[in-house]
Amino acid sequence: MEFPSIAKIRDAHPVVMITGFLGAGKTTLLREILIAVKKAEIISNVILNDYADASIDSATLQEFAESVEPLTATCACCEGMDFLLDLSVRASKSSADILFIELNGTADPVPIVESFTLLEEKLRLFPRWQVCVIDLRSFGNRGTYSDIEELQLQTASHILLSHHDDDVGNVDSQVADRIKEINPHASILDKQTLIKSIITLGGRKRRIAISESLQKEHYSHAALHSEQHLKTHEVTACKILMPSHASEGEIKQWLSELPADVIRAKLLIGVTDRPKDRYLYERVGTEVSKYPQRVVLNDNVPNSAILIGPNLDVQALEALRLE
Repeated sequence: MEFPSIAKIRDAHPVVMITGFLGAGKTTLLREILIAVKKAEIISNVILNDYADASIDSATLQEFAESVEPLTATCACCEGMDFLLDLSVRASKSSADILFIELNGTADPVPIVESFTLLEEKLRLFPRWQVCVIDLRSFGNRGTYSDIEELQLQTASHILLSHHDDDVGNVDSQVADRIKEINPHASILDKQTLIKSIITLGGRKRRIAISESLQKEHYSHAALHSEQHLKTHEVTACKILMPSHASEGEIKQWLSELPADVIRAKLLIGVTDRPKDRYLYERVGTEVSKYPQRVVLNDNVPNSAILIGPNLDVQALEALRLE
């Protein structure tokens, strides 16, 4: 008589995937989470997916995580899927307690969620949380790209509302109703509650049953050819090298005068009257950051601007380079 094989029990790592539209505050949230989990003596791995160059953001997070892997100049939900899965498998075999994945601002999380589910035994990443960051300043006002924002919201397990006073109860009722209509199952949490929940998640060791069935090395997802998914590929990015420094007035003027097609911009540069430091300036829509972030990076990360938007005219943008 043949008896069914008994599944092996192996360690599992929880994974937190952070999604949200361009400029919603994903990297800011991730940084705060990483600082908190490090204080709690929880070891984390990070995968960052960005359009043109993830090295700037990854370098600012290195001190808070065991490893930070950039997934650059590719879309994690399509052509970058195999690379993302390879990095995830590597993270699941590490000594870390939890994996964080930050997707680019127009990524479709559905193919990634499907892949992680189909390859659950190989990846050993469980439980899986998807935190969607919603920028209340612009929610529902993305023009033709509002569908992408809704797509990211639909599969979320947790929702964080950014750029307001952190009191979930004070959210405009129409906005709250729309969010709940799109995803009635997700938990809407304030930042501190979310971070405490993630610390609890990362602090618990988990074991899952792994069968002896063979697992495919790669999973090539047949991309959903919905209008929502196709719009995620209309957005492009370019990188422009910048001088060592400029005055703060010149920097902010340069950002504010970028064409309207640039819906997101990051600029790493030195400031004339602060020669020892470099700063990360940002523009979301037409709004330029009032308080740039001081960053400590080695010389391998050059001063540059990352510009993101639909059908960018790269040559015209390069001509606008600060001198």
